Amino acid sequence: MKPISLGALFVAGCLAAGAGAQNSVPATRIRQSRAAAAPAIKLLPDGEKAPNFYAFTPNETKVQLSDYRGKVVILDFWASWCGPCQVSMPGLEKIYSKIKDKGVVVLSMNTWDQKPDYKKWMAENAGTKYHFDFVRDPAEGDHDKIRKDSIAKRLYKVPGIPTMYVIDKDGNIAGSCVGSGNEENLKKILARLGVDAG
Repeated sequence: MKPISLGALFVAGCLAAGAGAQNSVPATRIRQSRAAAAPAIKLLPDGEKAPNFYAFTPNETKVQLSDYRGKVVILDFWASWCGPCQVSMPGLEKIYSKIKDKGVVVLSMNTWDQKPDYKKWMAENAGTKYHFDFVRDPAEGDHDKIRKDSIAKRLYKVPGIPTMYVIDKDGNIAGSCVGSGNEENLKKILARLGVDAG
């Protein structure tokens, strides 16, 4: 039997939870009808120049994507409240531990989050559980304003989180992944850029 990824389980769980009163309808039919009705995810295409942006490190230093030119960048959009983001981070840490000396940087961008929640999460996790670079989206305000003004939505067309983009050394998009459980896809994208993530 083929193993099911955590991402697939999460999606199946969401579909089942959303089915509500349709409990008499077979789960396969619900999944098929939901999949047919769901809009196609339109991320930025491979080969397109990755939009430059500025964000802030945990110590409030302003950095830009262009500062990382010459390195492969894994741009990981996440939030402290996002369960699937928390599920995907250990896999990203494991990959990072194998590639950190191969000209690759992980830029893990906190988005769609309130600053106090981000700071609390960082105090509990950054530098202990996770060792890649963290930055925070500068968008501020209420829930709707943060989403609308975010780098994730405004520049990178992120439909949901976690979403990762891999950006090559020349600043072009080499691939993308949406949802948790995408470690193997991430490794394949990196392999196309000559980076062996094991």
